[in-house]
This record gives sequence, structure tokens and C-alpha cells, in this order.
Amino acid sequence: MSVTKQRDALQLLQTVGSFPWYVEKFIDHKKTKKSSPSTLLGYLRDIAFFFRWMMTEGLTTATDIKDVSLSDLNELKKETVESYILYLQESHLYERSALLTNPTRSAKKEYSDRTISRKISSLKSLFHYLAALAEDENGDAYLKRNVLAKIELDATELTPLARAHAIRAKILIDEEIYQFVDFVYNGYLAHCNTEKKRQYHLQNRDRDTAMIALILSGGFRVSEIVSLDLSDIVMEKNQLKMVRKGKKEDAPFFSDWGKEHLARYLALRDKYHPAPQETAVFLAVSPTKPHGHRIEIRSVQKLVKKYAKAFGIPDLSVHKLRHSFATQFLRLNPDPHQLQAQLGHSKIETTMQYAHVLEDALEKAVNRTT
Repeated sequence: MSVTKQRDALQLLQTVGSFPWYVEKFIDHKKTKKSSPSTLLGYLRDIAFFFRWMMTEGLTTATDIKDVSLSDLNELKKETVESYILYLQESHLYERSALLTNPTRSAKKEYSDRTISRKISSLKSLFHYLAALAEDENGDAYLKRNVLAKIELDATELTPLARAHAIRAKILIDEEIYQFVDFVYNGYLAHCNTEKKRQYHLQNRDRDTAMIALILSGGFRVSEIVSLDLSDIVMEKNQLKMVRKGKKEDAPFFSDWGKEHLARYLALRDKYHPAPQETAVFLAVSPTKPHGHRIEIRSVQKLVKKYAKAFGIPDLSVHKLRHSFATQFLRLNPDPHQLQAQLGHSKIETTMQYAHVLEDALEKAVNRTT
């Protein structure tokens, strides 16, 4: 199990006990379906958000999430759930202050349709389990009525070409890949308007550049990069040993270009003053943890967004760096099966979405046909 999954699994054990017994049973059921700890934590966050909303709306007498009863869920009406959806659509106007203990700046941001669909989908999964899959000692369902079954999600299915068109504006192509990495190392200094920001960037730019270049040179997931230990790097073969989704052991490659940035960072890694037993490749420090420790996924996501916004592609995310590699790979190496192996996809259909991203290649192919 990767370091990230171990941490999520521990957090899951610490969190699930604060939920009603039937939610714990739902999580146990999902574990039998081999859902990852991070996926299960996502379910709990969405369920907790809904239960807090129920408490603020007087839909339960419970004053704690753990005390929300099955009868409370049984009495929900379709109109009530629709009111919750409306709340999700407008909650940014109130900074979600009623449901969040410590609202951050993101509380002012409007939820995307995708986020709302995910939150409702989590509830639909819970209610389906309680009404159709689980049973008490008498063989009866925990819920007599599943109000979420009456809620339809907007399931507009995009064609591969339409999905690819949406991706294209959010990824890096050709020279943009090298320009972005150079910007992270050199160009971002111009955006540091205080000496504190300048010093912070100079302290971390070798690390940040190495992480971003490594993803762009091999198409790795951010969780895979964060979980890397020093012993996982096979520098002479340009390979990384890792455990991928589905607990599959793998050893994908990275390019010589990515290797240069990684080697430069590794030569400077000790400036983070890690403890002798610290094995993580990519380190971070903080006021409360001054010795170098494994950087967190959220920190990598935030720093990529910071650089992307300054670079002029605000929709570029750490996952879109993986998309960028995959698209560029197929542009230069039209073999989706090789890309499938490199990305660790179990299905070729998942890999093939990148074949449609570059419309210029499709246009040329159409013209060659006649």
C-alpha cells in the first residue's frame, strides 16, 4: 500500500467512528467492492455535509452527525432533497458558513455541476445500500423508502471528440511543456512581489520544477509522485517503482529531460534537513514541522495551480499535466498500447480519449482519406 493510501486508510479509521452505525456498515460494504480509502473518505465528506445541512434545516433533532437516525432519512421528501440541491448551487453566496467549521476562501467559490453531481451521487449510493442491499436481523431493508431514487442527475454524455475539445484548452502541447517548466524555475520570480515570496520560491523552485517535469516526462499521477521513496528511483534505467491503482506493481519510465530536473533536485534535497530515517523523495517544511517531511498531495495541487495561473493557463491542474504527457505521447508515438502501459490504464478505452485531443491531427487524417 502506498504512503498516501496508508495515510488515507488511517484517517478513514479515525473518521468513520463519528458517523451513525449504518454509515459504518455502508463503508464496510464499499470496502468489499475494493473502493480505495480516498474514495471512502470522499463518501464520508459528502454524507457529513448533507447531515449538517439536515441539522441546520431542522430535519433531525440530532445535534451531532453520529445521532442522525434512519427514521430521519426515511421521512425525507423529494422536495427536501431538491432544496438541498438548490442550496449546493447557491451555498457560495453564504460562504457555506453554516456547514463549515472553518470556511476558507474556497467557500466563496460556486460549486461546479460536476461537484454537485458527485455530492448527490454519494447520497444516492448510501440510500441505495440502505434500501436495497442491506438488511436487518429479520431480513428487512434498513430504509423502507429511497427518496434519492427519485432524484435524477444530469447525465449528459460527451462524445470522445467533445470531451477531447474540452481538455485541449487546459493542457500543454509541444513547446508549451518546456515553456511552463522554464517559467516555474525562472519566470515565476517576476511574480514574487515581496521578499518573503521571493525567498520562498528560491527555496522550493528546484523541488517544484522536478515534480512538474517528472509528471510531464512520464504521465504520473500526483499520488504516485508524492508516494515515491528514494529507493523507488532507478536512475540508470529512467524508471520509477510504484504501486498503482488496483494495487498493481509497476515500473514506468521517465524521459532524460525529466531526469535532468530530478537529478538537480536530489543534489539539493538535504537543504530541507530531513531526519535520517526520512525516505520520501519530495519534501516540504512548515513552521510546526521544520525538518523535511513528505509533501502532501494537496500542497502539490495548490502549487501547480499557482504557477498555472501566473503562466496564463488557469485551468491547468496537476492532473492535466498527466493529460499533457499522454496527448504529446500520442502526437509523437501513435501507439495507444504503449501509452496504456506507461499510464497504467487497465482499459485501452481510457487511453484512447487522448487520441482525439489534437484536432489538427484528426483534420489531417480526414484530408488524407480522400
